[in-house]
Amino acid sequence: MKHVCIIFILGLFLMTSCQGINPQITITDEPLLDPTPTKLNPTVTATEVSRNSLTICTTTVPDSLFLYDGDQTLVEKNLMTLIGAAPFVNQWQKFDPVLIEKIPSQSDGDLRIETLDVEAGQPIVDASGEVAVLKSGLEIRPGGCRSADCVITWDGQSPLEMDQMVMEFRLVDGLTWSDGVPVRAEDSVFSFEIASDAERPGLQWAESRTQSYDALDEDTTLWRGLPGFTTSSLEQFFWLPLPIHRYPTDVGWSDMVNDLRATTAPLSYGPFMVADGSKNSMVFVPNPHYVLNSQGLPNLDEVEVKVVGGGVEEAITMLGSGACDVLDASFNWLETPMLFDQIQSDDRYSLLVEGGLSWVQLAFGIESAPIVGVGTGDEPALLKDARTRQAIFACLDREEMMATTIGNLASVWPSFLPPEDSRLTTGEGIAYDPSRGAELLASAGWVDHDDDPATPLQAQGVINVPFGTLLSLELFSSNSAFQQDLANAIQEDLSACGIEVTHSVLPVEALYASGPEGPIFGRQFDLALINWQPLTQEDCFLYDSTQIPSAENYWIGTNIAGLSDQTYDEACRTAILAVPDEVEAANLQAERAYLDALPAVPLFSIPSVLVIPANACESGETTTENEFFRQLEAYQFGSDCQ
Repeated sequence: MKHVCIIFILGLFLMTSCQGINPQITITDEPLLDPTPTKLNPTVTATEVSRNSLTICTTTVPDSLFLYDGDQTLVEKNLMTLIGAAPFVNQWQKFDPVLIEKIPSQSDGDLRIETLDVEAGQPIVDASGEVAVLKSGLEIRPGGCRSADCVITWDGQSPLEMDQMVMEFRLVDGLTWSDGVPVRAEDSVFSFEIASDAERPGLQWAESRTQSYDALDEDTTLWRGLPGFTTSSLEQFFWLPLPIHRYPTDVGWSDMVNDLRATTAPLSYGPFMVADGSKNSMVFVPNPHYVLNSQGLPNLDEVEVKVVGGGVEEAITMLGSGACDVLDASFNWLETPMLFDQIQSDDRYSLLVEGGLSWVQLAFGIESAPIVGVGTGDEPALLKDARTRQAIFACLDREEMMATTIGNLASVWPSFLPPEDSRLTTGEGIAYDPSRGAELLASAGWVDHDDDPATPLQAQGVINVPFGTLLSLELFSSNSAFQQDLANAIQEDLSACGIEVTHSVLPVEALYASGPEGPIFGRQFDLALINWQPLTQEDCFLYDSTQIPSAENYWIGTNIAGLSDQTYDEACRTAILAVPDEVEAANLQAERAYLDALPAVPLFSIPSVLVIPANACESGETTTENEFFRQLEAYQFGSDCQ
C-alpha cells in the first residue's frame, strides 16, 4: 500500500514576504555593487563527503534570494526559510515564536491600542480597512469604535480621535549573521526602509499601513500603525532582518536588487547559508553561527537544489535512481493527472502534501457589468437571488469532486476560511444535499415545468427574471486539465438538480484579461472556476463592495461577482480590523455573512505535492523550525536508510 503523508502547512512560507528601520547605519569600505559573482564561504566539492545530505529536484532555481525582488515563487519561498526564519509560525492553531521572544499581546502590554487626535489631510485607515486621506465625508471608526455599528461619516470640522495600534517585538538572544555579526533590531528597521522604497515592485500592504517603525534598543522594534488600522496579522509588521552593516547609508531598493551579495549570496541568520549557486543548482551548508547550533541543529550537512530539465518523466527516473531525494511541487503534479494517478498508485513512491492557503472556488456572476452599446445592464440576473446560489452550493458534492480530481489530498473549505481556521459550528455550513437544493430552487421560483428531469428548470416568479426563462448557465474555466475535470464534475452535479451548464474553455491569458474584454474581470459570466491566492487581510475582502471591477475604476478589483451587500461588508470589515482578542468572534460573524450572501462556492485548498521514494526511512527527528525542511528532515534517503 502506498504511503501518503498529509501535512498541513499554515502560513510559514507566506511569511518570507514579511517585513523593518535604520537609525544608525555603519558605513563600510565594502563596495555596494560587486561586478562578479561571489560565493559565500567554502563551496562543497567532489572530495567532501556529506554525512547527511538532501537533494531536492525542481524545475527552476531562483535568480535571486533577495527579500524584495518581486513576487516570490514557491521554490524561492521555501529556500528563503533555509537562510532566515519567520517571526512566529502557526502550529495547529497555536502561534509559536521563532525569531522573536514572544508574540505581542494586549494582556502583556506589548500590543496596545492608543488614542490620538487626527486632522484633515493626514493619512489614516478608513472603516473599510483601506488607506485614505482624512477628509469630509469619509467613513471612519472614531476612537474606541471596534465594529461597524459605531462607524461615522466625518463632517470635516468636528474634533476627532482615532485608535492607533502599537506593538513591540524583541529578537531572541543569540541571533547572529553567518559572518559573525549579531542580528540587531536596526537590521529589521533597515529591511522596512528597503521594503518601503517607492521603486520596489508589488503591493506594499503592510508598509502603507505603518506610521513608523523604529528600534527602541539593540533587540527591540516599535511599530505604530496608521490611525484607524488594527489587525490580528501581527507577523506582517515585523520585517525580516537585512544586514545593515553590509551597506552604506544611502542604499536603496534599486541598489540592493542589483547587488550580487544581496541576491545570490545573502547573509544568513537561519540554519543554512548559500555555499554555491548557478542557474541549475544551489547548495546550502550549515550556518556556523546559527543560534541553535549548540542543540545540534540543523541535522543536515548539505542541501542541494538542482534543476531537472527533462520534465516530470526525467524527474521520476532520477528519483528512482537516487539522483534526487525529493521532487518538489514546482512540477505541478495536478496538471499532469494521468502521471499523477500513476505515481499515487505506484508502491515505489510516497507523497508529502502541503495543504496550502490558496483555494479554488466556483464564483457567481451576481451582477454583470453593463456593456457599452449593448443593452442597458438590466438583462436577466439568473443568480441574483441568494437562494439560487445556495441551492447550487447544496447540489455540489465537493468531497467527491475533490476525490476524483486530486485524490483527497486537500481539504474542503466551509467558507472563505479553511476548516482548521473556521469557527462555524456543526450544521452552520452548507452541506451536500440535493434535496435541500431542490427546495431552495423551488422557493426562489424555479420549477420543473415539463416533468422531465433531463431539461432545465424554468422561471415562474423568479425575481428580475422573465417568466419561462430556463435555468441555463455558462461556466468559464481555464484550459488546464485540473479545471476541466472540475468543470465536468460541476456539470454533472448541477444537471441532477435541474440546472443546465455549458462549459466554455479559455486560455488563462484570455480568461483573466482585464475588463471589459475579459469575461471574469469584465463581469460577463454566470459561473467561473477561480484559483485565489490568499490575501494579506482576510479573504472575505475579495468580495467587498469597494472591490467590484468596473469601467469607473479601470476594471481593477477582486469582487468579480459584483456582490454589493452592506451586512456582508460590515461583517468582513470588522474581521479585517479585529485585533487578536477579537478575531475569532469577528471571523465567525463574517463566515455567517459569507454563506448568507454567497458570492462564490468555496471548493477546496490547492495542495502542493512533493514526491519521495517509498523506501525512505522515517527517522522521526525534526530539527529546524522551518516546516518545509522539517518534513524532509524526518526522513533518511539512500542506501544508508535503515
